[in-house]
Amino acid sequence: MSELTITHAGTAVTQLRPGMASDNERLNQMKTKVFTVTPVTYAGGAAATGAVLFQADELANFMSEKGGTAIIQSVGILDDDFNQAAMDIVFMDTDGLLDATVGGGSAIDAADGVIADSVLGVATVTKYFNGIAWAFGYKSNIGLAIKAVDTTRSIWVAGVLRDVAKTYTAAGLRLKIGYIRD
Repeated sequence: MSELTITHAGTAVTQLRPGMASDNERLNQMKTKVFTVTPVTYAGGAAATGAVLFQADELANFMSEKGGTAIIQSVGILDDDFNQAAMDIVFMDTDGLLDATVGGGSAIDAADGVIADSVLGVATVTKYFNGIAWAFGYKSNIGLAIKAVDTTRSIWVAGVLRDVAKTYTAAGLRLKIGYIRD
């Protein structure tokens, strides 16, 4: 219990114990960050619907401490290949693979790899801003609470195509992940 409530002359007064922060002080201490990463995208031809475009890309030092927590608020996808494809951005707490093909490009199936417990959450990006020769996909107001494992400050990210077959270059996507961390 961090608070002490005292009633004096019919009025309740709440005081914090020494060394404790109020809810507002704790919120003010949280840091808003934007993490940018260029995932290694599958570039072996057209990726089919449900195919993994990139997987197990590490977001090193994403958390402020080992086992830290964060809230994913937004995901942006700079699409230099101008595909504007709907895709799932999968956050994981290990570097496990979503499918057995290390480079991606194959569909997730029952025989393939990632342990379901490592998935922290998924953000689906479907809206794009048309920049003529490029596009910017975005998903905002996500509010996904995530936690790194106790031995690392990193989390991992993968992308799954949810649109018709598209062809990407090796560095055709860049992710911008907006989050609040403890």
